[in-house]
Amino acid sequence: MNDLSRAPSHKGLPRPAFAPTGLSESTQKDHTQPDSDGYPAGMLGSFNPVQPLPITVVTEHLIIQGVLRTRLPRLTDVVNEPNIDHLVLIDATFMEVGSRRVVAASGVSQIQLADMLFLHTSGPIESGQEMRTAKLPIRAILLAPPFTIEGQIHLPMEEELQQAVDSLSDRFLPVTGAKYWAYGVAESLNNVELLVVNRARAHIAIPEGTEWHNVAPPNVGSSRGGQNIW
Repeated sequence: MNDLSRAPSHKGLPRPAFAPTGLSESTQKDHTQPDSDGYPAGMLGSFNPVQPLPITVVTEHLIIQGVLRTRLPRLTDVVNEPNIDHLVLIDATFMEVGSRRVVAASGVSQIQLADMLFLHTSGPIESGQEMRTAKLPIRAILLAPPFTIEGQIHLPMEEELQQAVDSLSDRFLPVTGAKYWAYGVAESLNNVELLVVNRARAHIAIPEGTEWHNVAPPNVGSSRGGQNIW
């Protein structure tokens, strides 16, 4: 008798169940890991179409204008994505702060987030999403030498204004209805709908006498019927 005759019989027993994987091992992908170009897959793997976004980046010594290609609907989402330390711009122009003398131009450029004072778009990005957390707009002055910025920052509803300011934690902070200037280096006043400020490079000053209400007005916290670009 050969060894096969001694093998146990499975006749009448249910077949073992295997959990479906949905994707084969060769096609599964960890979307928390960066793609080969340095961006997390969540930035490029959404269902939103890639859109070209003209932006202006301001550093201490340079003003950089170029086009960012992204699937994300909000500029703050782009720069606050985890695990990235730069943006890639297409058709970028590099100018000196003050003189606006063009010092370089490129087809493709890598711009370091840590060196940015702030950045803004040439127009809003449409978004149907609501604000993730209801926040209160407060007038503030931000000092990002050599630039001064005025506008509204958006604070969470804490018991006291000091607590609300202390709770700011995102790497880049949206400032709406903003204007910025640096008269000491011959940079005149600029008005923008949205300025995204590098919090590590700016000091935030809330004017004395600012009233604080820890209950949001009815229209705060929703973007229905409008655009939420930050």
